[in-house]
Amino acid sequence: MPIRDLLQAQIEQMGQAIGKMISKFLGLKNDGRMEDAMTVTQITMQEELDLNFEALLKLDQPAFFLHFKDKPYSAESLELLSSYFFEVGAYKKTDHPTDAKRILEKAIDLLALADQRENSLSMERMAKKEKMERMIRELRDEE
Repeated sequence: MPIRDLLQAQIEQMGQAIGKMISKFLGLKNDGRMEDAMTVTQITMQEELDLNFEALLKLDQPAFFLHFKDKPYSAESLELLSSYFFEVGAYKKTDHPTDAKRILEKAIDLLALADQRENSLSMERMAKKEKMERMIRELRDEE
């Protein structure tokens, strides 16, 4: 099997794992179990994707981008991860505004990585980034 086919299989496998993770997260969230949703999702991220949510939050932007540089994530997978970060950031904005800002910044970074993967800008991703940037500004104004 050519290397390109192996890489494509890895990308598809990662996308499927992220899709299942987000589906489970949204199911628990919609049942009003946000804390459980975050716990289960972060365990899944660690076990299936080798992504430590808390460690990712501690990385500065260049280190964050470097962490994902050689990983087989499609733009779609990065967008799904960003949606998870967005949901957690939005949830934490009232009680933990500092954490919320950091999480929302990483969600924006994930969308920027998706743009890089596709070598294009997406109007949908731009709108998501603007929404998150607005939330971050609001949190800063409240400080």
